Amino acid sequence: MALTRVAAAGLALLLAAETTTSLAAAPQVPPSAAEPVKKAPAPDLAVVERRLLEAVRAQPGSFEAHRALATFYLGRRKLDAAIPHLQRAKAINPPDYANSYDLALALLETGKLEPARAEVTRLLAIQDTGELHNLIGNVEERAGRLVEAAREYEIAAHKDPTESHLFDWGNNLIQLNAFDPAEQVFSAALERHPQSARLNVGHGIVQYARGQYEDAVKSFCRAADLDPADPRAYQFLGEMYGVVPLGTDVAERFARFVKAQPRNAFAHFHYAMILWRGQSESPPADLARVEALLKRAVTLDPKLVKALFELGVLLSDQERYPEAIDVLRRAIALEPDQAQAHYRLARAYQRAGRQALAAQELEKFQQLKAGAR
Repeated sequence: MALTRVAAAGLALLLAAETTTSLAAAPQVPPSAAEPVKKAPAPDLAVVERRLLEAVRAQPGSFEAHRALATFYLGRRKLDAAIPHLQRAKAINPPDYANSYDLALALLETGKLEPARAEVTRLLAIQDTGELHNLIGNVEERAGRLVEAAREYEIAAHKDPTESHLFDWGNNLIQLNAFDPAEQVFSAALERHPQSARLNVGHGIVQYARGQYEDAVKSFCRAADLDPADPRAYQFLGEMYGVVPLGTDVAERFARFVKAQPRNAFAHFHYAMILWRGQSESPPADLARVEALLKRAVTLDPKLVKALFELGVLLSDQERYPEAIDVLRRAIALEPDQAQAHYRLARAYQRAGRQALAAQELEKFQQLKAGAR
C-alpha cells in the first residue's frame, strides 16, 4: 500500500524533526572538559574560545586540550571547526570511545558519509554496541540505503531497546512502506515506552496506512496529550478530517493547541477544518468561528494556499462572491496548477455575472484535469 496523504505528511515531519543524535544536546565528553563551556555566560564565549585555542597551541600533543576545544565547538554547533580537533584527539588517543563517537556523528551531520561510515565501522570492531549500530543506520539512511539501514536499526533495537532506537527502526520501516513489520515494532515499543509521544505518532501513521483510521486518531490524541507542545500530533489529526468522523475531544485539543500557539497558522487552519468538516455527529458548525480561524491562518501565513482555498469555498457557499473571488485569485496566484481552485473561481465568477472570466477559469480547470489523467 502506498503512503496516503496523512502517512506521507507524517513521514516528512518525522524525518524533519527526528534526525541523528544531537551533538549540541549531549556531547559525549568528560564533565571536567565541558564544565567551562556550561558555566560561561554568553558574553564570555569569545574569551573561553581564545583560552582553549591557547591551550591547544601550548600543548599540541594534549588529548584533553583538543577534546575541550572540540567540545566547545560542538556545543556551539560549529561542527566543521570541531572535526579537526576531534581527529587530532583521536590520533593522540585512538581508544577513546566518546571522542570517536562524536567524530563519527560530526562527520555524519556535515554530510561526510564515507568517513563517518569508516569511523563507526572501526569502533564496531572494538565495541559492538547498539548505539553504534544505530549510528551506522543513520549513516546508511542518510545515504539512501534504506534496506541496509533497516538491518542496522534492527540490531540496535535488539541490543539496546531504547525509545530512540525503536523509533528509528519503526520510522525506517515506514520509509520502506513495510507497514506490517512497522506495526509490530511500534506496538512493542509502546509496551516498553508508553509515555513516548513520538512513538504514538509513528504508530498512528502506520495505523492510518493500514486503514485503521479510528485507531490512528486515538494514537495521535495520545501523542497530543503526552506532549501538548509538539505540533506533529496536531498536524496529523488535522489531516484526518473527511477521513473519519472526529469527536469533540479532538476539537477541544485543537482549541488548546491554538491557545498555546496563537501564531501557528497550521493550528488555526486545522482547527477550522475540524470544526467545519470533521464532526459529522455534532451540531452544525459555527461558520463565523470557522471563517475567523481561516482568516487568522492566512494572516499569519499569507502563502498558506489550502487555507486561502478553503476560505474561498466558505465565502462562495455563503454567496459572498466578490470576497470569494479575491481569495481564490490569491490562492491561484500562489499555486496556478490547483485545478479545484480554478473550478471554484469559475463558479464564483458565474454567480457574480462575469461569464467571460468564468469561461476562462473553467477552460483552465478542464486543461488541468485532463493533464492529471
